[in-house]
Amino acid sequence: MQIEENHTPHADNITGYENGNIEINGQAYRQPLFLSPQGIGHIPQSQPQELDAAAFLTACEGQEQPEVILVGTGAQHIFLHPKITAELAAQGIGLESMSTAAACRTYMVLQSEGRRVWAWLWP
Repeated sequence: MQIEENHTPHADNITGYENGNIEINGQAYRQPLFLSPQGIGHIPQSQPQELDAAAFLTACEGQEQPEVILVGTGAQHIFLHPKITAELAAQGIGLESMSTAAACRTYMVLQSEGRRVWAWLWP
């Protein structure tokens, strides 16, 4: 199978990841951040376990709703509370948590397919 790298124009691309460091468009970030079509934003919660549905829904206000939000929980996969997933699903938004490395890869694949995907990432 031939694989060709495609970058979505006018979108932020994850260009690298290692524990404690996320690289977006060649710039390193060491704090939790989220990626949406509006750009890069700061996550006020210091750990993924502090998230609730309101945090995601507040970020969606005034923007085109994502199809799916990927949550990269750092080096280890941490499950988010099922209530958060249910509340977002009721709004038509999918939510998936995984390690940050997996979230970075998944984000880039979905973005290259033209999907409305957001990522909330903890280095």
